[in-house]
Amino acid sequence: MATEIGRATSSQVREVLKLLVSGTTSDVSSMEQIAGSWWRNLLLMHWFGPRFLGKQMDTFVATEGDRILGFVIVQYDGDAAGTFDWAYVEPLDVEENREDFADLIDTALDHIEDQGIHPYFYFGFATASPPQVTQVLGDLGLGSADYQNSQLVGELPLADTSEIPEGFRISTQISARFGARMVELLPSVYPEASAEETEMIAAIHSSTLRSSKVFLILQEDTEAGFVQQFRWRDELRLLIALPPRLWGTDSERQIVAHMASTLQGKTTRLRLRTFSDSHMDNSRQSLARLGLDWQQAPWQRWVVALETEATSGETAEKEESRPKRYDSVWPPESPDSSQDSDAGTEGRSTQNDDQESGEGHEGKR
Repeated sequence: MATEIGRATSSQVREVLKLLVSGTTSDVSSMEQIAGSWWRNLLLMHWFGPRFLGKQMDTFVATEGDRILGFVIVQYDGDAAGTFDWAYVEPLDVEENREDFADLIDTALDHIEDQGIHPYFYFGFATASPPQVTQVLGDLGLGSADYQNSQLVGELPLADTSEIPEGFRISTQISARFGARMVELLPSVYPEASAEETEMIAAIHSSTLRSSKVFLILQEDTEAGFVQQFRWRDELRLLIALPPRLWGTDSERQIVAHMASTLQGKTTRLRLRTFSDSHMDNSRQSLARLGLDWQQAPWQRWVVALETEATSGETAEKEESRPKRYDSVWPPESPDSSQDSDAGTEGRSTQNDDQESGEGHEGKR
């Protein structure tokens, strides 16, 4: 029986939700958390799930008869479209399955391009995913993003609890209003990247601002960089952005030590990331003196710039026609939850976690 690929019907969305809850997902840990809670499971299946997957997002499925072989759920935020979740149930070491998986992703890409709203697309996947995933993405024209690919982790409190270095100060920001300033600072974080590359990183990263706390780093009243804070259970997560002149310096190490000490609260573990690989490579040895160990990040993001032919007026009109976001959170949180979300930096960005056009898989990408 031939594989059919297209946007999911309402009944297929319900089947995709069943697959997610059963563990067929690219983000097993998040879905286990939902599936392990009866009330979250109930909200997912009958309230949040159908609204998110069927109205606020676009869900694409590969089917064989009534059976769903795979799905890609696309979420939208600003200039970026990306994977909220995805899965393919058949083994990707079989060429025919890889071709169908590629066609599934390509169908989603064609749909995004046809809308003419979002110029960038990212595909988030677990670093431990089968190598065939990156093979398919590469054939489609996506490439690895230089974006939070590694991390330093360690127990809190750190070995050093330094004060903020002399000449520096930290200014708390309103996260929802920090986007424009972040865009201005990112070129200094990626000094060798093209404007398009930094624009792409800004596009896929912007959604994380509203789920974090942001602190601007100033040196002699000049904006030098910023730190984003997330919390997840007992873990403090910090993302630091600084220009190359501060990479690997005592000042950077003291800033990290100060922020970890100040923001620790009830957390017992630190996960520290930088935007670029170059930053991490240059600072790794210095920051290790705080008692932190290097690890590859659990999630990777591959990205591509899309071709959109709509005029600015058409783009604005199409953006207005998209369903408005509901005042909801994902995953659904209990009323007494005090944990900060890390949405957008992992799979739920993650994704904290993506038809054959006649031009070949690399034709337009």
